[in-house]
Amino acid sequence: MTGAVHACIGAALGSLTNDESAAFAAGVISHVIADACPHNDCSPAVEAPLVLGALAGIACWKGLDSPEFWGALGGVAPDLEHAFAYVGMMDPDKKAFPTHVDNGKWHGEKGEERWSQLILSAVSLALVALNSRE
Repeated sequence: MTGAVHACIGAALGSLTNDESAAFAAGVISHVIADACPHNDCSPAVEAPLVLGALAGIACWKGLDSPEFWGALGGVAPDLEHAFAYVGMMDPDKKAFPTHVDNGKWHGEKGEERWSQLILSAVSLALVALNSRE
């Protein structure tokens, strides 16, 4: 799953809470579930601006102190170990997140299809908007 999709799912789950810590935890848990689904990852050159843009957009929309932002942050946090390994700050064999270890044993199958990720992002953001209405 791309980091932007993880951010959108985390934001949607965060919108269901009133607590930043619970939102962050829900985002991390959602990362496991989303990673287990079949998907295609982007290259780091594409991934980095997408995830930063998603986090910035959610921060501008909901605020840095919102459960939505903290859910989004929790959703992308596990992929920091990919970034650290990519830039040489971490041995790739030392990854610890469940869907990142054992040669991807718990990771979903790779595929070229991207529509499901776009649809999942759109639905997640729609849930954030619906949960935000007063």
